[in-house]
Amino acid sequence: MRCVRSISRSRPAFRILLFHDIPASSLGIFAQLVAYIVKFHGVISPVEAASLLNGESPPNFQKKSHRMPCLFSFDDGFLSNFSIAETVLRPHKIKALFFVAPGLMTLTGPVQREAIIKKIFRGRGRSEQVNSETRLMNWQELDRLKQLGHVIGCHGMMHSRLSELDITALRDEVINAGDLLDAKLQQRTDWYAFAFGDIGSINAPALQVISERYRYCRSGIRGQNMAATPRLALNSDSIALEVPFAYQKLLLEGGLDFYYSARRKKFKDMLLFNMASTAL
Repeated sequence: MRCVRSISRSRPAFRILLFHDIPASSLGIFAQLVAYIVKFHGVISPVEAASLLNGESPPNFQKKSHRMPCLFSFDDGFLSNFSIAETVLRPHKIKALFFVAPGLMTLTGPVQREAIIKKIFRGRGRSEQVNSETRLMNWQELDRLKQLGHVIGCHGMMHSRLSELDITALRDEVINAGDLLDAKLQQRTDWYAFAFGDIGSINAPALQVISERYRYCRSGIRGQNMAATPRLALNSDSIALEVPFAYQKLLLEGGLDFYYSARRKKFKDMLLFNMASTAL
C-alpha cells in the first residue's frame, strides 16, 4: 500500500474502474459504492484522464488525501448502464466512459439476446440472467449519454476476442466499428476497450490495428494509470458488486496491483514491440 500512496503523492495517478451490466438488485450497492468513491477518492472525467495521459495537468483534477481519484467505465452497453447514468452518476456530476459494440446493438429482440449469450457471456457466467427484458442500449440512448457529458468508446464490432481473429476480421472488429460509431453518433471515437480485457484476449497484431484508429486503449488488467502509462496500454480494475465492501476497498487502494505486474509488463511489451516494428 505504501508504494501506491507515495506514487500518487509525487505523480498524479488515477484508477479506471470497470463495471458491466448492473441489475436492479445491485443498484443500491452500486449507489453506495459511488458515494464512497466520491467522498474518499474523488472522480476524474474522461476528458481529465486524457489530459493527464497526454502529460498535461487537468485543472479540475480531484484528489482526496493519498487516495487516487477514479474514472468510471462500463463495458458491453447494457440498458442498465443508461439507467445508472441517469439515476446514480448524474446527481454526483460524474462523467464516465461507456464502451459499446455497435454490431450487437443493431440486432434486436431474440436475435440480440442470443448474440449476448454467445458473444458477451460465451454461454457461461451470467448468461442465465438473459431474459425477454434484456437488451443493449440503442443509438438514441447513446446520444442521450453524450448529451449528459459522457464519452462513448468502442468495444469491438461484435465483442469478439481479438487474439482469435485474422487481419481481415480484426479490421472489421476494430476499425469499422469505430467508423460506425463516428457516423451514428457524429463524433470522433478515440477510446477502445478490447473485449474480455485479459492478457490472453490481446496480441501484437490486434494492438497494431488498434493503434491505427484510436488514441487510448483500455484493458481489464489491474493497475493504476499516470502520464507515464502508455495511452494504448491502460489498466483498469473490475469491481464486482457481490463481493464484501472491504474487498472492494482493497481493490480501490490497489491491493492486488502486485499480482498483475507480469501481465501489465507483457501488455506494455506488446505495444513497445509494435512501436519498434513500425519505426523500422
